[in-house]
Amino acid sequence: MHIADGVLPAWVSAGGWAITIPGLGLSLRRLPPEDIPRLGLLTAAVFMASLIHVPLGPTSVHLVLNGLTGILLGPLAFLAFFVALLLQALLFQFGGLFSLGVNTLVMGGPAFLVGWLSRRYPGIIRPFFSGILGGGAVLFSGILLALVLSLSGEAFYQVARLALVAHLPVAAVEGMVTALTVAALRRISPGLLPVALTLALLWVAPAQAHRLDMDVYIIPSGLRVEAYFPDGTPARGDQVLLFCGNRKVASTVTDKKGIALLPRPRCAEAHVVVMGKLGHRAERTVRLSSARPQAPATTPSPSPVSPARSHREPFPINGVLAGLGFIFGLAGFILSWDTRRRLNRLASSRD
Repeated sequence: MHIADGVLPAWVSAGGWAITIPGLGLSLRRLPPEDIPRLGLLTAAVFMASLIHVPLGPTSVHLVLNGLTGILLGPLAFLAFFVALLLQALLFQFGGLFSLGVNTLVMGGPAFLVGWLSRRYPGIIRPFFSGILGGGAVLFSGILLALVLSLSGEAFYQVARLALVAHLPVAAVEGMVTALTVAALRRISPGLLPVALTLALLWVAPAQAHRLDMDVYIIPSGLRVEAYFPDGTPARGDQVLLFCGNRKVASTVTDKKGIALLPRPRCAEAHVVVMGKLGHRAERTVRLSSARPQAPATTPSPSPVSPARSHREPFPINGVLAGLGFIFGLAGFILSWDTRRRLNRLASSRD
């Protein structure tokens, strides 16, 4: 669900910001100081959940937790998703800054709706109804994602259908997880739910889910493109575009090994773009004027795995800790500032 910058038209991304900014302002205005620690904790949980890589067919999906976050935070879940997505864009290049408004709306909008329903009708916060809300929130996110991609033109219609279909099993799984989690922790202690959720995510072996990467090699017959995810999973069936300046000169798709072959263009500098599914995107610029082939002409077929990705990329623990530290540090700063403001007001009233 992390749509990268450059995938959507400018007017779609701007429209996402036009809706997201008022939502953030409303959330900040109504942010109770006593909810700041819980907000930081659930934001960290959302931040970690999107790092769990679940391969599904030619693409990959991840946990969203917008239903469970909405149940625990109410309408403030919208703010939690914005902070988590902002950090993922800055630290891991998941999504982008210009498309951050759309991504927040796609994932945080259903969380806001679930939060509003749970606060308006507290009786629905039971395991069965919580499961429906959890699965429905993910399904609604898939519908919003498909709608956004459909607005981008006919070229995205197939991707939009895939986005909706890919999140049907995710909705079912999240519905069951939400129902079981709420049922178990309601019996133990409702206050332990956010803590247990974050600790469970920290024990999972996460991987980077949506950052698409690629290598471009110059071979005698043209260009060889290898598209893959950081864990080495090939990006299958993705569209590969070749540009000379602003002019598209060739296009193809990656095979089941994530490999695509392009003709050598007649320009000094070529730009290769891989348009992945569900908003994935990777770009490379290759200089061709003085470049020599990087593979011998006798090679019958390119190797499916390049030396750069022959081993699984290590999990960026420093980036994750930095993101979690920022979330908790920001929450602590806001809480301490508000506490000091209240103490000063109380001292002045006594005087």
